[in-house]
Amino acid sequence: MAWHVTLFNMMLAISCGYALKLGGPPERIVGGSLLIAALATALSFSPIASRFLNVEIGVLLTDLVLLVTLVVVAIHADRGWTLVLAGLQLDTVGAHFVKAINPQLLTVTYALMIAGWSYPMVILLAIGTHRHRRRLRARGYDPSWRLQDISPDASPS
Repeated sequence: MAWHVTLFNMMLAISCGYALKLGGPPERIVGGSLLIAALATALSFSPIASRFLNVEIGVLLTDLVLLVTLVVVAIHADRGWTLVLAGLQLDTVGAHFVKAINPQLLTVTYALMIAGWSYPMVILLAIGTHRHRRRLRARGYDPSWRLQDISPDASPS
């Protein structure tokens, strides 16, 4: 296994483990989603001989499901970092469309475009989890989700 894959897998395990054990609901959802997406991606690659020559459809589908999950979390979570994470995943999904539009795109370029944002994403999850823990220590609570006015007296103007 290449050193960068080993490094990423270690970072992923540490970051997601931290989020799953000590994070709030948004951190746990994102941590679990990143782990599932990493496993699904590893299982859906084309054979080595043809990898990245064309759009990796299995990886694209995995990335789309992860994007939807991250956008839903970002919309509802009371965490700014989730918006950044969803944006990074949108860039990753965009890379698949670049390959579809330009099939002559070098395989190494395509591979870097779909994998490159994974490193900052797991780092961002660890930072988000750390900040959650810090807010819990400082205030004793840390709301996970945005509050919406759902009172029965609220009526549209």
